[in-house]
Amino acid sequence: MRLMTREDAARKRLSGAIAAALDNLEQLTGAEERYRAASWLVDQFAEAISAAGKLRAHAVVALRDQENLSLAQLGERLGLSKARAADIVRDVTRTTQSKQPELKPVVSVIVTSPEGVLAVRRRDKKPPWTFPSGELEPGETPADAGVRETKEETGLDVVAGRILGRRTHPQTGRRLIYLAARPARHADLRAILIGDPNELENVSWLRRSQVDELMPDTYEPVLAYLDRDHRRNQT
Repeated sequence: MRLMTREDAARKRLSGAIAAALDNLEQLTGAEERYRAASWLVDQFAEAISAAGKLRAHAVVALRDQENLSLAQLGERLGLSKARAADIVRDVTRTTQSKQPELKPVVSVIVTSPEGVLAVRRRDKKPPWTFPSGELEPGETPADAGVRETKEETGLDVVAGRILGRRTHPQTGRRLIYLAARPARHADLRAILIGDPNELENVSWLRRSQVDELMPDTYEPVLAYLDRDHRRNQT
C-alpha cells in the first residue's frame, strides 16, 4: 500500500476545503446572501488560479534550466506540446525582464593623446582594463558624463568629441555610448591619478598594441578610431 506523501495530504486538505465551502453555499437560503458568498468564492478561486498558474510557469522554466532540457524534451517530460512549452518559457522570460529596473546607459570615454589612450585597471577585474566610464546621470548629456567621469577616475580634464558608436554589451547587457575625447589644453598628461582607490588599481596611457593585449574585446569602431589616431600621431 502506497504511503500518503506530503503532496497527497496537501491535495486532500485543499479538496476538503473546497467541498466544505461549496457545501456551506448550499446551506444558505437567501438568494442575495448566496449570490454574495458565491461571488466571493469565485474571486478567491480566480486569484488562486492566477497565482498557481504563475508558480506552474516558473516551475517549468526551473525544470528546463536545472536539467538543461530542450523545448521538445521539456514538453515531453510534462505532457505538453513543444509549442506550449515555448509559450510558457517566453511568457515567464518576458514578465521577468519587464520587472527589472532599466539600467542607466554607460558612457565609455576614449581619451587619446600623443601618450596613447587613457585606460584604467579595475580592482574587481570586471573587466581588468577598461576606458574611463560611468553611468549617465539624469539630465546629463554623454559629453557631460564623459568629462565628469574622466575627471573623477583619472584627475584629467578633457574636452569631449564625437560619439564613436553605441551598442548593448554582449556580456553585461548594458547600453554603452563610446565617446571620443582629448585632454584639455592646460592638462598635464603625466599628472593622471587614481581617483577612486577602492575601485581602481591603476591609471595609465596605453600604446595601441597594448590595447589589443589588455583589452581584446574592445568595440570595433573604437579600434578603428584608435588606428586612425595612431597613424595621425606617427606623421
